[in-house]
Amino acid sequence: MTVRRRIQPNGKLTPVYHYRFMLDGKLYTGACKGCKDERSALSYEQKIYQTALNLSRQKSVKALVENFQVELAGATSEKITLDSAWESYLEKPRRFTASDSFLAIKKSQFYDFLSFMRENFPDVKFVMGITRSHAESYISHLRKYGRHDKKVVFANAAKKAGSKESTYKNPFSNLSAATINRFHKTIREVLGTIGRDAGLIDNPFAVIPLMNETKEAREAFTKAEIELIKKNAPEFVRNIFIIGFFTALREGDIVTLRWSDILWEHGIIRRQLLKTKNIVEIPIMGQLHSFLESQIGKDDEYVLPEHAAMYHSNPSGISYRVKEFLESIGIQTTRSVPGRTRKVSIKDVHSLRHTFCYLAGIAGIPLVVVQSIVGHMTPEMTSYYSAHADRVTKREKMELFFRVSQVNFY
Repeated sequence: MTVRRRIQPNGKLTPVYHYRFMLDGKLYTGACKGCKDERSALSYEQKIYQTALNLSRQKSVKALVENFQVELAGATSEKITLDSAWESYLEKPRRFTASDSFLAIKKSQFYDFLSFMRENFPDVKFVMGITRSHAESYISHLRKYGRHDKKVVFANAAKKAGSKESTYKNPFSNLSAATINRFHKTIREVLGTIGRDAGLIDNPFAVIPLMNETKEAREAFTKAEIELIKKNAPEFVRNIFIIGFFTALREGDIVTLRWSDILWEHGIIRRQLLKTKNIVEIPIMGQLHSFLESQIGKDDEYVLPEHAAMYHSNPSGISYRVKEFLESIGIQTTRSVPGRTRKVSIKDVHSLRHTFCYLAGIAGIPLVVVQSIVGHMTPEMTSYYSAHADRVTKREKMELFFRVSQVNFY
């Protein structure tokens, strides 16, 4: 280490002292700012040297910590980058096989986190560099401002190969607790799945609590509304409601119902559900049987060929047409929620599942039978099954109970 004054073209020394030293093979040079003599210049050089030495040590410690982190986590030899995290996640075996459309949604959620990291923490290149501070910062952003990337890009999994991606700008800033939790759970799942390979000792999203959810459940259709729908529905909507009312299938399962799902010899629909992959068996009752017979010959594969074609090209178009019809006959389909910029859906095709459970409860069909038909019952659906009979119906059923039991305590 040394300091000196340089010789100027006129042969005189510069009034400014300069330092020059080597550290870890790197040359450091510069002017000693504010130095008036050799002693102060040497002191200035020593400070610069010590700063460079500390930075060098920090880099060495960081590398040591990272190597230890990789060893402790049992990670693979190659670090997983943020950009390759999703592909690494897809390569991992999972308990259930998710549909392409469901994976597309999860990918969009995970990529929103990546977008947040690139903009706010550009130095983090590897998954192992994600800390709890990063996770808390992103979740806080979601809760305050909604998605980080308002431009949502997705390729509809139901579309044919080679089709263009769809894009839209998400204007909603206040997301529901349920939506925020879905983002949270997706990122937690991805990092939990690849964490060990990536060198994460702990999942930074696992320690952050989920939000309490206050859900606005979809409502069942009333008998008056069913009559109104039956009387006014165009064929496109009516066909959806006929199948949905008698099967409690979800919209996607209704419009992609295949003739191979219809087992005429057994009088049942045997269908693998798109969402859960569960297989359900649903008895084909009189009106549904007549409707299915009327559809024979229209298509070799699908019961509702027009609907299936729309589902494969523009699935949201089906929901739009149904809601547009319901609104046209005075049935409210959405409701504003305090603190939310987006209205929530309360009446749509999915409401037919709630309607089915409600009417099944009134009819006295055992819960286990209803569950075997619908495939899965949310707490809201169970509530419709067990607690939504009106007072008159409850009294009628209780009177039937006493007649059947023939118990008399007096």
